[in-house]
Amino acid sequence: KGNVVDPYILAEKFGVDALRFFLLRTFPFGSDGNFSNELLIGTINTDLANKLGNLVSRTTGMAEKYFGGKLPIGREDTAEDCELKKMACALRDRYQAEMDKLQLQNGLDEVFKVIDRANKYIDETAPWALGKDESKRDRLASVLYNLLETIRICTTLLQPVMPDSCDKIFTKLGADDKRRSWDSANVWGVLPAQAVISKGENLFPRIDTDEALAKLDAMQEAQKKAALPAVELEPYAQENVDFDTFCKSDFRAVKIKNCEAVKKSDKLLKFTLDDGSGTDRTIVSGIHQFYEPEQLIGKTAIAILNLPPRKMMGIPSCGMLISAVHKEHGEEKVNLMLIDDSVPAGAKLC
Repeated sequence: KGNVVDPYILAEKFGVDALRFFLLRTFPFGSDGNFSNELLIGTINTDLANKLGNLVSRTTGMAEKYFGGKLPIGREDTAEDCELKKMACALRDRYQAEMDKLQLQNGLDEVFKVIDRANKYIDETAPWALGKDESKRDRLASVLYNLLETIRICTTLLQPVMPDSCDKIFTKLGADDKRRSWDSANVWGVLPAQAVISKGENLFPRIDTDEALAKLDAMQEAQKKAALPAVELEPYAQENVDFDTFCKSDFRAVKIKNCEAVKKSDKLLKFTLDDGSGTDRTIVSGIHQFYEPEQLIGKTAIAILNLPPRKMMGIPSCGMLISAVHKEHGEEKVNLMLIDDSVPAGAKLC
């Protein structure tokens, strides 16, 4: 029914990490769920771009801006730091409890509760305001360190879901392998006091939904076409036609004297033909998708002349031009039968 989701296309477009995160974040393990490209893009934009990506970008950016990427040793802690520290230090146990029950989406939810709290902590402490006051540098260093440690802990727990992205975040934090371990995920103060911080590239840029959906549709259509047979032929006729009946069909060579597009039609071309009788013949053919008029003027084609006239867009069409039709990867191909121009108009095919 065409309702199959191809993970290779989604991974190519959004990355394996983002796709894996979406699946584990959205669908309970072992259960069915309702998938849509819009939901996938919305989750990436909300959780990865707005929440995690924004937290990492703002924190590392301010560390570079105010301290050149290397925090000073001086610190000034206050009571408003306590809630964030407690949540971060207790996160691993809450995360493990959910993972042990295979409630993977709940485990990730616990991580993002801490990420949400860290983003709120930025608004509460206003490090951009602290950066304007030279006397507040120790306080600013504490705020940024608290954020960096929170990011380190959250990133450690996100590693099984987004290993490549987490590796890039750790690099931004200046965290070596020892500081990325499970054992360090419930310990505060693991990140070296003077770790070298770098903002680097934005790991989770926001996705333009309309643009992404259009590209996905194009990729999926291309894949569907590629899966179709390279060449498809029309079914062969099963009914025999006797010789006398066949001979009644008057196939003739015709010279294309003029060809023009039919107004208000995307498909039709109007042909003025020399069929050898001395009187011009008009045939209308639906091949404009495959030919422009100027390509055909002066050519010699084949037509069957003794079909009953019929009107097409109000134009009487007296006969039919002969074409060869087939499909390539599901797309129709039409080739008008053109013959050597040395064949005179009106020559009968037999």
